[in-house]
Amino acid sequence: MTDIPDIQSLKVKIIRGGSSKGVFVHTENLPAPGPLRDQLVLRLFGAPDIRQIDGLGGGDKLTSKLAIMGSPTRTDCNISFLFAQVGTEFPDLDWHSNCGNISSGAALFAAIEGAGHDRDGQQHIAIEQANTGRRLLATIPMTGDAPATKGSFAIGGVPGTGPRIDLDFADFDGSCLNKGLFPTGSRQQKLVLPDGKAILITVIDMANLNVIVHAADLGIDLTCPLNQLQGNAELLDRLDHIRATVMIQLGQATLQTAAGIIRRSVNPLVHILATPQSYTDLGGAQIGAQTHDVLARSYARSAFSKAYPGTGAIGIAVAMCIPGTNAAVFGQNAANAADLRIGHPSGCLSVSAEVRETATGLNVESAKIGRTARVLMEGTAYLT
Repeated sequence: MTDIPDIQSLKVKIIRGGSSKGVFVHTENLPAPGPLRDQLVLRLFGAPDIRQIDGLGGGDKLTSKLAIMGSPTRTDCNISFLFAQVGTEFPDLDWHSNCGNISSGAALFAAIEGAGHDRDGQQHIAIEQANTGRRLLATIPMTGDAPATKGSFAIGGVPGTGPRIDLDFADFDGSCLNKGLFPTGSRQQKLVLPDGKAILITVIDMANLNVIVHAADLGIDLTCPLNQLQGNAELLDRLDHIRATVMIQLGQATLQTAAGIIRRSVNPLVHILATPQSYTDLGGAQIGAQTHDVLARSYARSAFSKAYPGTGAIGIAVAMCIPGTNAAVFGQNAANAADLRIGHPSGCLSVSAEVRETATGLNVESAKIGRTARVLMEGTAYLT
């Protein structure tokens, strides 16, 4: 890594947002978008290095995330949040995706800065998600003029409890490609795997670009340990084939470029769904089949997620509201609403959505998830 001109140190916060952890910086402290900013971010995180030993990254995709906070360009928003997924093994930066878990950290950051308005002891904040230009609505419990630090809300993959932060992604339908919820033009379509087997998939653009498949179609057991799934080379090839095929179909890649793009791009995420079953989570806890409505695993950038992406949970919940999708078959609620519990590698999470179908098309009325967040440190990061 070459020296970064003029910038020797950087004021940062490290915030645990949901089941992820990120480095938060003010946009005015960074260079303009371009190679210099990318170089600085990689140096800040200690990338590329699978351990990120010489930077603030945590050596895992859940802990190698950046949030850049600043003034919004939308007049109906209080603050701007730009997300980047930072590579570990490779010098990759993805500036074109979103992160639902880190969004809760952005909401906490905004509340600390006094953004938004107070109503009944809750800070209501409108966040411009700068990667997509969409509007995220957040509600933060307050104690006086500061965000509350104690609460009873628990989320899978995070020890203990904290104040519940509510996030509503209703504005994020079609946010990645601006082609509506179903950018392929269909709620369900066939895809041929490398071995010639045809399966059904749903591609839904909601908070991120999500591909929903059934575990039975892939011939896998989602109750097996995550490292066993990660070690299944044939399965990873199938999942990469699914991601590449969708990207090529949507014009995001070509046959020649797909392999490199799927390595560094978060989108599309693949979500593998199955009926509820008992399993052991990564912390060794027994998760009963009665605790969740759907069993799910998420995959992108060559790795299964150890928790669950908030944006993926939003995408699944919205898809479950809509007849004819791969998620709808798991729904137990009315066709236009879902209150969903997802069993994932680190436990369970809850998410809700409501979708109305009108003469002009589908309208996402709400897409909500509850998270917690906590500031872990604030200080100076040294880049030399």
